[in-house]
Amino acid sequence: MEGIDLLWVVIATTLLFLMQAGFLCLETGMTRSKNNINVAIKNFCDFCVSALTFWFLGFGLMYGLSYQGWIGSDLFSLDFAKASPSLAVFFLFQVMLCATSVTILSGIVAERMKFGAYLFVAVIVSGFLYPIAGHWSWAGRLSEGSGWLAELGFVDFAGSTVVHSVGGWAGLAL
Repeated sequence: MEGIDLLWVVIATTLLFLMQAGFLCLETGMTRSKNNINVAIKNFCDFCVSALTFWFLGFGLMYGLSYQGWIGSDLFSLDFAKASPSLAVFFLFQVMLCATSVTILSGIVAERMKFGAYLFVAVIVSGFLYPIAGHWSWAGRLSEGSGWLAELGFVDFAGSTVVHSVGGWAGLAL
């Protein structure tokens, strides 16, 4: 039964990955034609930067052992050679959610930010903002303890708050 569960999460991960192409098409369609290539490269680069930053720092802050419900304190730079298949698949799914959060921000600031500044913001969102907000809501899935919002009874349905509001609030702040 675990194999079927993993297959389902891989399918969901694939669909989230394909959404990145959809976001790229949406953004290039909503921007001036002279900026289409810039938007496409920005979407590709924000995915790469988000995935690396989330692997290096974000996953540990989000799902590591909870420190008083605020941040995770281990699982940084996850070693996939030692990880179980279920942990690796879970990580890939979470990378897609993190990248989606950053890509929401990408659409908000399209044509309004310099490329280097946007990549810096992508690192901040995927390395700190998204993982900490996720920890507050979803901690305890992999280790002991839970986030302070979850302890208050907060329930996030399918990332509707964590994924979408982090991207939206970051865009509003910029």
